[in-house]
Amino acid sequence: MGAPLDYLDLKWIALITLIVQNSGLAIAMRYTYLHASKDGVYIASTAVLLAELLKFCIALVICFVLDCQCSLQRLSSLFYTEFVQHHTDLIKLTIPSILYTLQNSLQYYSMSCLSAPIFQVLYQMKIITTAIFSVVILAKSLSNYQWISILTLTIGVALVQLSQSQLTSDGKSNSIAGFISVIISCVTSGFAGVYFELVLKSSNVSIWFRNIQLSAIGIILSIMSCVGKDGNAISERGMFVGYNSWVIIVIILQAAGGLLVAVVVKYADNVLKGFATSLSIVLSCIVSAMYFHDVEINQAFTIGGMVVLASVYTYGVNPPTTGNSNIVLSNPNQNIEDALPPKS
Repeated sequence: MGAPLDYLDLKWIALITLIVQNSGLAIAMRYTYLHASKDGVYIASTAVLLAELLKFCIALVICFVLDCQCSLQRLSSLFYTEFVQHHTDLIKLTIPSILYTLQNSLQYYSMSCLSAPIFQVLYQMKIITTAIFSVVILAKSLSNYQWISILTLTIGVALVQLSQSQLTSDGKSNSIAGFISVIISCVTSGFAGVYFELVLKSSNVSIWFRNIQLSAIGIILSIMSCVGKDGNAISERGMFVGYNSWVIIVIILQAAGGLLVAVVVKYADNVLKGFATSLSIVLSCIVSAMYFHDVEINQAFTIGGMVVLASVYTYGVNPPTTGNSNIVLSNPNQNIEDALPPKS
């Protein structure tokens, strides 16, 4: 029997939106640094905070409409149950929330150092980290083709990085710092994504309420970041210094990306997600080459980019099989600790 129509519709909508969000965020974020306002570049930590606030509001509205059927009583009961009675699950969500907040901050820094297409291609290293954490945490088994694709992906990423060495030597960008920040971002993204998948599939709580919980924690962490990291700059320059319409677009896309993570994990498969990621990279390259002229699409970049796209596709057409996780995740009433594979 085929999947329900609404399931298929939601999966395709999520993937198409993911293509637009991935490419749009990279391009818009880079544009904010290349064409800053007359007051200077905005403070990234404030943008992360606003994105978390926006994500919280959107998830709250969706949860109120879809999960609670527009009933305030049901919503308040859900909040009491999940925030008070099941507070241990909320504590567990602190881990991916911290990592997602760190990942968002690293993305802003990476885009200040790297061009949009370079960032998009390098960021595909998260497939490596996601694969490793899936094997370790979810007990998934990868085929030989997938391990080969991971190796070729690393080679493609290296080619892309080396292709821009001459371009970045004139001080136009800091490729080494950007490259390191992307690596850290990929590690946090891989672990947070796999851990969040474990949380989603080991409980009956909707993805929208999980996003409310993640955003609530993210808001607290973002406020701490604003005060601790950029407190002096905010007090001197103001919270919204350097803001313009493009910064607002970045914040909206950042919030949408946080929501899409949960939807794609819940409904999309690896094949379609690989196509979505590949198409977003191609879109970023075309737009950046046409309007920004901040990337040199030379032979090494072309070969490296094609290797990366081929690796993404090869990994996707061989979906991983599950070991212990296939049994564990079929029971939505299990605790998260019980879902972890046994230690040897």
